[in-house]
Amino acid sequence: MPRRITTFLVAAALVGSIACAACSSTTRYRVLSLFLDGVPPPGSATATKGPIGGEQPPAGAIEATPPTQPVRFFVHPPYRDNRCGGCHDANSGGLVRSVEEGLCLTCHSSLTAALRFVHGPVAVNGCTICHHYHTAPYPKLLLKDSVATCLQCHDRDDLAASEYHASIGQRGCTDCHGPHGGDDRFFLKRNAP
Repeated sequence: MPRRITTFLVAAALVGSIACAACSSTTRYRVLSLFLDGVPPPGSATATKGPIGGEQPPAGAIEATPPTQPVRFFVHPPYRDNRCGGCHDANSGGLVRSVEEGLCLTCHSSLTAALRFVHGPVAVNGCTICHHYHTAPYPKLLLKDSVATCLQCHDRDDLAASEYHASIGQRGCTDCHGPHGGDDRFFLKRNAP
């Protein structure tokens, strides 16, 4: 690309970013539309829209907690203590075996040992669907809060339609259900509220 065109594009991007930061939403829209396709017009996106498809969830619907900045990160003890050799090969740095081949069960086999019913992701060693292996912003090394984790696979509307979930309020899924499995088909905890 000739230097002249490159200089023009850099200058245009700089002017555009300054205009975006300092101008009204209408001017910002015009500048952004000049460089980008599909910029929504001012006022078309509102903060009152719900998280899925723009509609509000029904009253009493099961929802993930609003995203917040995590105050701290939770760390897997072997990672924190620099005990990498339990999971990683000392020579190559690669995993000793993959998570899907049961790497996590090397230390966490007791999670499912006595369970009559095992949750699908756990049954196929899909630990990383919910957990990170080094650090995570939520307890138990969860990538998202517990409700958002469950809603990755379970449909909010189907759950909200259940008579058992009609009055759960602000309780999380794991208050009543075991996330890895249980002795009941729905992984209900014996001391569930």
